Amino acid sequence: MTHIKGIDVSHWQGSINWGRVAKDGVQFVFIKATEGTKYSKLSYFKENAPEALAAGLKVGAYHYAKFSTAAEARAEAAYFLIAVSSFALNYPLVLDLEENKKAAGKHALTDAALAFLEAVEEAGHTAMLYTGKSFLENALDESRLTKYPLWIARYNSKLGRSTDIWQHSDSGNVDGIRTKVDLNIAYRDFSKIKTPIQSSIAEEASFLYTVKGGDTLSMIAKKYKTTVTSLVVLNGIQDPNKIYIGQKLFVK
Repeated sequence: MTHIKGIDVSHWQGSINWGRVAKDGVQFVFIKATEGTKYSKLSYFKENAPEALAAGLKVGAYHYAKFSTAAEARAEAAYFLIAVSSFALNYPLVLDLEENKKAAGKHALTDAALAFLEAVEEAGHTAMLYTGKSFLENALDESRLTKYPLWIARYNSKLGRSTDIWQHSDSGNVDGIRTKVDLNIAYRDFSKIKTPIQSSIAEEASFLYTVKGGDTLSMIAKKYKTTVTSLVVLNGIQDPNKIYIGQKLFVK
């Protein structure tokens, strides 16, 4: 069985040396991007996502849910998608649903979760649900969520159920991070899973180019006799002036 070592971080982890993290055997990271429809710490994601990518890690993002209805969930999904849209993430986009402070019923809360996950999927990303084992089994209707990969938290020697990623500790030590950090094991390599949109793009492209230091889109376009516009459209780039070392670009 596949066992891939990963972590997840938020602003509580402070400044991170991503090169040292990678050398310590960490292969993927989920970084908190948003919460609700407002989040004062969004700059943490924007600063760390490109640095983690440049260090060679697989990088995903997560959104901490505050919703209790499908309408609220769609609003939060839109906020999340806008926040992460300019980054070449290569791991899933995650709904972090671990509280029900508004006491929504199981059916209503599951409806809301599905609304969020569907919005992420419709935007062309791999959508994933993160939650606690007990919360999933008691506050949500798991039978309606089987389409989506699961990332489950349970700090125990055994998880006691199936999942795609297990968050098994909230007190790990990783070189390059000064605080305790959540530790995860992935049982699937999500970097090899392509959405329908990504598969369609891959069919149109001639090859993948890995961005190197000093590269710009115009330089890459000139080298391979294409245009900046073609690269932007093919790769879903939001800002043509921002590409990152290690980023994979489809070239037609």
